[in-house]
Amino acid sequence: MVHFVSRIVWDVSRATSSGVKSLFLTFVLLSASFGHVHASSVTTDWQSGVPDNGILAYEISRKGKRLGFQTLEFTQRDNGDLQVDVHIEIDFALIIPLFRYLHDNREIWRGGKLISLKSTTDNNGDDEFVDLQLEGDAFIGSGTKVEDNLGAGMLSTSYFNPNFIRQKAVISSQDGRKLDIEVEELGREKLYLEIGTVEATRFSLKGKLRIDIWYTDDGQWVKTTFTRGGNTLVIEQVNPSSIPARKEWRHP
Repeated sequence: MVHFVSRIVWDVSRATSSGVKSLFLTFVLLSASFGHVHASSVTTDWQSGVPDNGILAYEISRKGKRLGFQTLEFTQRDNGDLQVDVHIEIDFALIIPLFRYLHDNREIWRGGKLISLKSTTDNNGDDEFVDLQLEGDAFIGSGTKVEDNLGAGMLSTSYFNPNFIRQKAVISSQDGRKLDIEVEELGREKLYLEIGTVEATRFSLKGKLRIDIWYTDDGQWVKTTFTRGGNTLVIEQVNPSSIPARKEWRHP
């Protein structure tokens, strides 16, 4: 559904409420990066965020109302590379349609390093894209707002890699920007999710974009929240079987 799960800047000029406009300035697959944190309780094993069944699923909601979904599908290629396909859909309406979002992203990972990222996004009617390949010590390619300072070893805003919380900068999977943001570790919490009760560490993104994200000790990204204009958007992990068939989603 985006991700979620996941880390996206939304243009909501079509929205009629200033609160709604403020809420949708950012989203789950939010394009941001975390400053260095110790995060000693969360594993550093990048593969720990990859589930055995090959699918991570998230529900996106506001005030308890479902707005959309995010899925991450993991496929092991014959050469050992990991292919990650991220799909996000959001359809927000208050009597009339206010905001729609559709994001598809394919990433290739090799030995824990991102080596390519290709995405397309319908951001409420505005088209955005990223097409990057790792060449030597830098990512080369194009994107809506791609920058030339994207170095090897950077992670994207797909969030499944628990080392995301240890980065000083990440690549926006929506438009290719490099974003620098600091993070504060807030401590451990018990979460009551659709997948069950889990213990996770909460990290708070500080700065212009304020996001909270939770990881379990074994590296599962389980929740993200952010608040704008008094409204809170919640992205929580669910069982893949809980998500309706794709044909039943708002978008084809």
